[in-house]
Amino acid sequence: MKPQAVPQSVAQSDHELDKHHHESQADEHGDEHHFKEYSPKELQSIKIQGVVCLLGGIALHFVLGTFYLWGGISPYVGAYMKDKDPSVTQSTLQIVFPILGIATNSVLSFGVKLAQRIGFKTMIAGAGFLISLAFLILSFINNIYGFILIYCFMIGIPSGLVYMLPIICGWKFFPFNRGMVSGLIIAGYGFGAFTFNFICKAICNPNNEEPDIPFDEDGKVKKYFSRDVFENVPFMFQMLALSYFLLTIIATLLVKYPRDLNLEYQQVLGEGNKKPSGINHEKSVDYHPTVMHAECETLGQGMKSRPFWFLIVMVLCSIIFGMLMANCYKVFGQTLGIDDASLTVLGSVQSVCNGGSRFGWAVLFDKIGFKKVYLIIAVINLICTAAIGYIDKSYAGYFIILCITMCCEGGLFSCYPAVSAKIFGHKVGPIIYGGLFFVIGLSNMLGYLLYKFGEPKIGYGGVFWIVFGFCCVAFILGIFFKEDHDWKKK
Repeated sequence: MKPQAVPQSVAQSDHELDKHHHESQADEHGDEHHFKEYSPKELQSIKIQGVVCLLGGIALHFVLGTFYLWGGISPYVGAYMKDKDPSVTQSTLQIVFPILGIATNSVLSFGVKLAQRIGFKTMIAGAGFLISLAFLILSFINNIYGFILIYCFMIGIPSGLVYMLPIICGWKFFPFNRGMVSGLIIAGYGFGAFTFNFICKAICNPNNEEPDIPFDEDGKVKKYFSRDVFENVPFMFQMLALSYFLLTIIATLLVKYPRDLNLEYQQVLGEGNKKPSGINHEKSVDYHPTVMHAECETLGQGMKSRPFWFLIVMVLCSIIFGMLMANCYKVFGQTLGIDDASLTVLGSVQSVCNGGSRFGWAVLFDKIGFKKVYLIIAVINLICTAAIGYIDKSYAGYFIILCITMCCEGGLFSCYPAVSAKIFGHKVGPIIYGGLFFVIGLSNMLGYLLYKFGEPKIGYGGVFWIVFGFCCVAFILGIFFKEDHDWKKK
């Protein structure tokens, strides 16, 4: 089984790069030892290199975890921008999160292909540098529209392009532990937001002041932080820029894509029946198990199928509650009378719940299948959306509901890629998977629109009941969803 050849032009450009970075030869080239069998000593060395690569991947996902940081820093940024432009409202700032989500999710499918052309290290270094530069630029911006443009696209697009890269590299070192690799690296995504939530709060609001500057917005009084808090926002962005730059250097040095390393072939030749778990995102160097059933052959065939449209609507309706709360948890928490320090702790813990739960859900998916996992999550979401409007300024109740919600959100993020591969096969599955991530961005935007236009008229309670309706649709579709599809019919 021979991998696809690397185009000559690409090989030449990589060769020029390797003149300055001899180490990257093993990182970017070489398939001549495709069927090489490794000695125990070599396997031990490879394992150590793999662990180092995982550490680099975790460092990179600490940077990418800035995606969930927005919900924690938006009240500080809102007060800062309100001082520069009185027309800025809370709902104006909340649009950042859904646009950021669309920008990130829309390019997820292209990152691996681009990295195989220009190099994994080059991609990681470039993306990390752009993200760091974006935060540095944000510290000098006073215009709200310029802020939204840079935050959403200069951070979102690079984040989406490199999200899968360390996971792909880790899979090369540990082809039979793909769930473990994905879980460990994505945990860094949650712990990144966890860590920097506390750092941002310590910089902007070390004295735990409450928002006490009232403004009338959409017929309601909204409170903003005082100058003592929001004047620290530029310094906060500068510290984030420095931190992300240092983490990018670490990730670039440690993450490595060994193109000529194919441990799955040695295992298959030696044991005959052991197969790597997880989802296959690699086409040039790939493990192809014997296909015992028909697969979806084309994207058009997949898009005409019933499972495709079921998944589109299920994703749209099931993700919305978690996305809404990730965006507005501090703003809503302030209406409950919860202080900023407590909300910062809550935001940090819910980020860990989101990222840290994905490995557990993936294991459960392997044991009981997508449909049962999905229905469990759908029922929990129904309970949480119905209960959140009745917590009545209870920090403990809010804490429990939000953490459970984010655990479920992590489960959905881990299961949708797996079910895409299971239903549509290794050829079309990754493409469908990329499309579903774009729908997640749309669901995020839908949650924002409900907040912007619904909250002023019907309050948060009314918005939550509308979201409850979406969760009901998700649950009903889950009942009738079928994981098996006969692609031979046509």
